Amino acid sequence: MLALHKRAALSCIGSNSAPTDTVGESVVVGTISISILSPQLFRKSPSWSACLLDCFRLADQSGVGRANDQFAVSNISMTKPNHWILKATVFLFLPSLVFSQGTQGEAPVTSAKTPELYFYALPSKQLFSLGESVVIVLQLYSRSEQPILVSRLQGDEFVSFKVIGPDGKEVARQSEALAASKGHSPSDFTVLGQYKQIAGNQIISLKNGAGFVFDKPGQYSLTAEFSMDPQDRFASFAGQAKTPIGSFHSKVAFCIEACVLEPLQIRSNAPRSSLDAVRVFYTYITRYQQLGVPSGRAKKALSPLISKRLAQQLSSLEACDADYYRRYGKILRAKTYKPATPWLEEGLFTGPNDAATPRIFRILGSRVIGDNRVDVELEFTTKQTYSPDLALPPSYDHYEGVVTAILENNRWVIDDYVAMYENDELQRLSAGYSECKGGQWVGKTPY
Repeated sequence: MLALHKRAALSCIGSNSAPTDTVGESVVVGTISISILSPQLFRKSPSWSACLLDCFRLADQSGVGRANDQFAVSNISMTKPNHWILKATVFLFLPSLVFSQGTQGEAPVTSAKTPELYFYALPSKQLFSLGESVVIVLQLYSRSEQPILVSRLQGDEFVSFKVIGPDGKEVARQSEALAASKGHSPSDFTVLGQYKQIAGNQIISLKNGAGFVFDKPGQYSLTAEFSMDPQDRFASFAGQAKTPIGSFHSKVAFCIEACVLEPLQIRSNAPRSSLDAVRVFYTYITRYQQLGVPSGRAKKALSPLISKRLAQQLSSLEACDADYYRRYGKILRAKTYKPATPWLEEGLFTGPNDAATPRIFRILGSRVIGDNRVDVELEFTTKQTYSPDLALPPSYDHYEGVVTAILENNRWVIDDYVAMYENDELQRLSAGYSECKGGQWVGKTPY
């Protein structure tokens, strides 16, 4: 049984350094009242999340017999906070207690020689306007007990980019200079302690004659590489710290004007009727706040508003659910396992995890794609409330996504969606799930 050293945990939760919008609801486990931390903590205050990691201690203690010394954990997989992943670490998340050693989504690629360092390159947003500066946020995060010397990520010497355009061809970087001859000073580097991170921004679009030219609307794929090899160049700056060995990669996607992979005409002035269809659809989405495949009243309300293709896709997922429970229902009930269907707790038309059940939506913009398609950019707002004992005001978070409406039988219907939260490579709903084929579950046997 997993035992929680509750004194350290509650001491950490009560720390004055805790951000005021990151403590979640208060729950009772056995006879212990524990404040559970919301995922916003990891995105908004990495330094305080280190306090969490230091204060929560778990041990596999089969001899612990008192209920008030134990807590229950679910077997939910979780996504990476702030795009880092901390393996073999316990995170407590809302709305349920979570124990996990892995994450959903793409894990960061680390060097086999320095596995304690993680590198991410993330666009500042995933939908840019034509001519807007494309900003990439670079992050390095350390799990190493030994300090690591890293670049401050202020220049482009240690980070290189490869961009693939909507046509599948590599986009050439303009006026790329060789920076290897540049001299270095101690101010170019910093030392990361355990659970510390550093971040920096780089504009990769054309600026002052250097960068990438993003003159074609569509979806772009970016691979960033961080490397400080050969590491002996920086021995004089390292002191007792070690220097990263090898290269680290991160892959993401972003869009210019619209998330399309084919050369289609893109223009503004979407028909009002298409936007009306989106408004009606998302009025029901925010009203019912349902996870996974719509059912019951939500399904009845949404069904007339979706395309034939999307209706078939949702029916296939329903069939996969039925097939999964028919085959594994007894195992799940006997061992109180949680189903592993990946769409179970997703907002198919909003986003995963925190973004799944918004209370409010608003339309940010729209683009007409070709003749019979309109992409509508949306912003969702979720509200997080806390235990009255914490005396904290509600917090609000915002997430974005793009919904596709098409003209079918002379009326606008919803056909597709792409979340722009915890969806680094911009996988669309229409891409489906690899675990579901032809209405049958082809994923792993549960646990």
